[in-house]
Amino acid sequence: MKKIIFLIIAYCCTSFMVKAQQTDRFTLATSIGTGFAMSEPVTMPLTWQVLGNYSINKRFSIGVGTGLSIYEKALIPLFADAKFMIVKPKRFTPYLECGIGYSFAPDKNTNGGFYLSPSIGIQYSIYGNKKIFFALGYELQKLERLKTQEQSLFTAEFVEKLNHSSISVKIGFMF
Repeated sequence: MKKIIFLIIAYCCTSFMVKAQQTDRFTLATSIGTGFAMSEPVTMPLTWQVLGNYSINKRFSIGVGTGLSIYEKALIPLFADAKFMIVKPKRFTPYLECGIGYSFAPDKNTNGGFYLSPSIGIQYSIYGNKKIFFALGYELQKLERLKTQEQSLFTAEFVEKLNHSSISVKIGFMF
């Protein structure tokens, strides 16, 4: 059931992003990032994201995003995104951004969970609507995984609930 829901959401996101290339109110962005773990187990994350945003006005936009987050297990976040430009858009424009959603886990012994990623960043206009950006923020990913402990007399399985939190650093390209 999770796979069917994920495929439907992925199809909707893809349709949204294809439409995004048709007007100036839509922007696409992709970023890569890492972070500094603040939780146990300490795992330095590697993230890749794709976002599609619709500009409500010159300073505020909303959208959807997905990607891949790799901790000790791979997670696929699907989230709603809101972005606010702190000043009127110029060559260098600082902004606030927040993504909130759910992470799916492709591993059968892992369940995804809540996803939150607020950040502050700066974007630099290269040419027209093409921009590069740098963001510093916080990322929280919750997940559950099935653990097995084997000893000579017994075998035990239990669910381990993890909250991965980290200070995140991202760099990306917007078009």
